Amino acid sequence: MVASMNRRKFLGTAGAGFAAAMFTGAAMPGGFGKAVMAQDGGAEFHGAYPYTDPGAGGHYNTFVTNGILPPPSSIYGEVMWAPLGMYFWADATWLPLVAAGWEFKVGADDTEVAVAVEGEAYAPLNTAPADADHIVVKLREGVNWSDGTPVTAQDCVDTIWCYRIMSNTAWRYIDDAQVVDDTTFICHMSVPSTVVERYVIRSMSPLPSSVYGEFAQKSRDVFGAGMTLDDDEGKQLLDEFNNFRPDGPAPVTGPFAIDPASITNAQMNLEKNANSYWADMVPFDRVVNFNGETDTISAVVLSKDIDYATHGFSVATENQMISDGIRVLRPPTYSGPGMLFNYGKLTEFQDAKARQGLAHAIDRGQNGVIALGQSGVAVQYMAGFADALVPLWLSEEEVAGLNTYELDQDMASAMLQEAGFTMDGDSWKKPDGSDAAYELSFPAEFADWSAAGQDLAEQLTEFGFEIDPRAITYTQQPIDVDQGNFDFAIRGWGNSTNPHPHFSFTQAFFTHNTLAVNNGGTGTQFPLQTTSEAAGDVDLEAMVVASAQGMSMDDQKANVVAMAKTYNELLPAIPLWERFGNNCALEGVRLVAWPADDDPLLKQSFYADNIPAMMWFQGLMEAV
Repeated sequence: MVASMNRRKFLGTAGAGFAAAMFTGAAMPGGFGKAVMAQDGGAEFHGAYPYTDPGAGGHYNTFVTNGILPPPSSIYGEVMWAPLGMYFWADATWLPLVAAGWEFKVGADDTEVAVAVEGEAYAPLNTAPADADHIVVKLREGVNWSDGTPVTAQDCVDTIWCYRIMSNTAWRYIDDAQVVDDTTFICHMSVPSTVVERYVIRSMSPLPSSVYGEFAQKSRDVFGAGMTLDDDEGKQLLDEFNNFRPDGPAPVTGPFAIDPASITNAQMNLEKNANSYWADMVPFDRVVNFNGETDTISAVVLSKDIDYATHGFSVATENQMISDGIRVLRPPTYSGPGMLFNYGKLTEFQDAKARQGLAHAIDRGQNGVIALGQSGVAVQYMAGFADALVPLWLSEEEVAGLNTYELDQDMASAMLQEAGFTMDGDSWKKPDGSDAAYELSFPAEFADWSAAGQDLAEQLTEFGFEIDPRAITYTQQPIDVDQGNFDFAIRGWGNSTNPHPHFSFTQAFFTHNTLAVNNGGTGTQFPLQTTSEAAGDVDLEAMVVASAQGMSMDDQKANVVAMAKTYNELLPAIPLWERFGNNCALEGVRLVAWPADDDPLLKQSFYADNIPAMMWFQGLMEAV
């Protein structure tokens, strides 16, 4: 999977049942100079999204760590390298983009596809055969790269094979991707699943073979021969790919492209790509993207030099935004901060009762309000995926059977003692008799996660643990976690880019665990072969894959329920609260208006199928 250096990476309930189941010259802070109207008179949109500039190790390989504005984990990456399609979360339909259409098929011989009709709902999954074993994709005519060459099926297939190098979970469900003709490709599903649509259509924006084709062929050679990343050839290929540095940004399909000459550590320009199929849909000539996390961006927002930002602003900043007439949008993310454990280092937390005890000791509601005000909502069900989705997959009886880990410090103490911890006065001792002293790391520049980390450290210290809060720069902290350089850490739970619970389970058991290999480490080292009281011996890797197995929700429900119960018991990470947006949405300065609060677009998770991109690709945004 693409390694991302920030949390920007599932679903309003109104009208979303099946969708949820499936899936101006003001002074700048130091370093920013002044933002002014373009000298050429062009219309500008001002956004804010963090990146690592080339002088600090940023580069143009968008598959790996520190790639600049990669798709799909960057909202502006997606208006450069457009995906095959984007999803309307409120009614479970698609907006085809680079793809004109796709269908699930039985067998590989039938490659005819009924393409989307403009203005009509497009939902191929609704008619998928129960025994489908392929997905066939037809590309839209007239979509070109910014260098003028057409986008082909080879570009798409090569992109998919490059994701194989990064162990993208799509390859747990597919085992091949092949070109049919210049505008058609096909993927074979070794494990038929509805989530293949989300992986292939939404999560793998086509990137050009002119840049990545050589690595795609190496991927076919290595993995097509039955080798894995455990073999020397696989390890070498991953290392080569992680170290690949293109000379400049790859050609794009979307309406904007990076201007490399504009990049500084403070901001960069994305210039209009006149060759884009969607160029005429966007009323802006460039996007000025301001770099930085919340501590840096807040002042720029309050100066009204940013039209849209998704940073988790502090309660004080949010209140000032509202006072200054800056609109605040609160779409969901279906994810948030959680507490991770280093199981390879902290053997005392290999016992689930120790983790369960800590869950009872933490006031999650307080933690969310301190961190993000009304946008930090305590997790209730602790099922590993968002509370709003749980009743769509679990019956009332199954929901009632989940442990909600209410705040109960007496229960917390009893469970910790059962796991071997002891009290010495007001302080806890580990099972080996040493002080229960730990470091808790969190990304320094994420105002909400940083506040959550500080409050969590204070709560647990008051409870009798000795917690040293450690603020680590946001670009380094996830690398530290992947490389095992932590005790406890604040990282994400759930999944803010995909609606199906399966994607939340991959976050829980793969992202900073088995996929830590992409950053050269072993991560949390949570064992995927383990034992639970409810289910006995379990293979969590197989369960994560099984949670999306089958071509209908009915096929998947039992496995999602089993996975939810297992997560609820094992708590590989302790979810703290779900983040709802407090997004800056400035109106009347450079753009006329954002969608109304009840608009279906605000049912989207704002890190996926994101609001600006969905508006631009449909011609819905009006410049002042």
